Parts: sequence; C-alpha cells; structure tokens
Amino acid sequence: METAIRKATRLDYNPPKQKHLETLIGLTFQSPGNTASIIDILEKRLRENSWIITFKVLIIIHTLIRHGQGDKALSYIATRPSALDTSRIREKSSGVGHIQNIYVYTAYLENKVSAFRHLKMDPIKNTLNGKVGRLRHLSVQKGLLKETIVLQKQMGTLLKCKFLLDDVDNNISLYAFRLLVEDLLVFFQMINEAIVNILEHYFAMNKTDARASLDIYKLFAKQTEDTIAYLDRARQYQHDLNISIPKVKHIDSRHLCH
Repeated sequence: METAIRKATRLDYNPPKQKHLETLIGLTFQSPGNTASIIDILEKRLRENSWIITFKVLIIIHTLIRHGQGDKALSYIATRPSALDTSRIREKSSGVGHIQNIYVYTAYLENKVSAFRHLKMDPIKNTLNGKVGRLRHLSVQKGLLKETIVLQKQMGTLLKCKFLLDDVDNNISLYAFRLLVEDLLVFFQMINEAIVNILEHYFAMNKTDARASLDIYKLFAKQTEDTIAYLDRARQYQHDLNISIPKVKHIDSRHLCH
C-alpha cells in the first residue's frame, strides 16, 4: 500500500501511473479498512507541501471516489475533512498556476463530500455503475427537486474548475481535467433526465414546488451554456485528454410555463 502510494505520488511532472491507481483501487476491495488507511497515508503526503504531490493526491482521491469499493472514500473523508486540506501549500512563482488549479479542484472534491452527506450516495458512481435514469422517474415527493438542486451545486463547483493548462509542465493538470470532463458529462446527463421529469410534472405541482422548478430550470439553462463552453475548451486538448467529447445542447423548453 505505502509503496504504491509513494510511487503514485513521486516528485515528477507525470500523473499517477495507471498500474499504481489500479493497485490502490484493488486494495479497497480486499479489506474494509484499506480505504481509510490509504486516505490516511495520502493525507500525510499532503504535508510535503509540494504542488506536484498535492495534485497527485487529489487525483488519487478522485479516482478512489469513482472506482473504489462502494462509497467508502467519500464516507471516510466526510468524517475526516483534513484529508482534502490543501490550504497550506506554498510554492515559488513557477507553481502559481498549478496551485490555482489545485484550489478549484479541491473545492470541487469538497463539494462532492458535502453532497454525499445530503444524498448518502455518489450519483456519479451510481451512473458509472449502470444505474442510469433514476432521476428520470424519481417523484417530487421522494426528493426529485432537492436532489437536482444538490447536483446543480456540484456541477456549478465543477464548472468553476477552469484549469490553467498552458503551462509547460501540464500533464498532471490535464489528467485531472480529464476526470472533471468525464464527471461533467455524467452530471449533464443526470440533470437533463431530472429536467425532463420536472417538465412532465410541472403543471401538477403546488406553487412552492413550481417556483423551485423554475429556479432549477433557469440555472439549468445557464449551466448548459457554461457546459457547452467548458466542453468547447476541452476539445482544444482532446488529443492530450484521449477522450471523445460529444456536443451537448439545450432540451426543448416549450412546455415550461414562463
């Protein structure tokens, strides 16, 4: 475990190697306490106060949240917020851009933890595990609006991750940026499903829920524009990111009462 973490966070300008990430992911499935032990060791690595090590720690945590056993990473960090404490990092001028990327990335991961406290699950992971379409059929009574609001807050924090990517040594930032783009596409899919569901039941809602739905839709319209811009920028780095980035567009809003 310690060897894999040390190698995954070594002091070079490359992101963690896939084989080390897969080792750590595998460890979370082997023993119930491994996830907590991994995060404890990663937290110690944060104290090195190097932007390189810090960024790699965040990437590993993000990866464990997405692919590790259950929601154990989020659950543990929810009780130990210091695991994401990057506030002490200081660097010379050469690392300023990276530190800005680290701060917005940290804010996004912290918001994922906050959302987990509300939802008791990670919607990104649910979708990655094939549980698609839940918000398409969730009723207002069972939390459709509340859950959509939480998702929109997460998505808003992600959209603020406007990484500086023109630095010479940007491989680490690009790796994290790819994870963000992949998360954004899932968020957009989920919120689209929620919006379709909301539109179908809009006229049967009480006034309070109808007003909340309008606020959700207005934010959705704004976030759609922001998502389009975010993905347009990502396409500039599509070759380096090694992912296919689809075009997204607004859903038909003609049925919404303005």
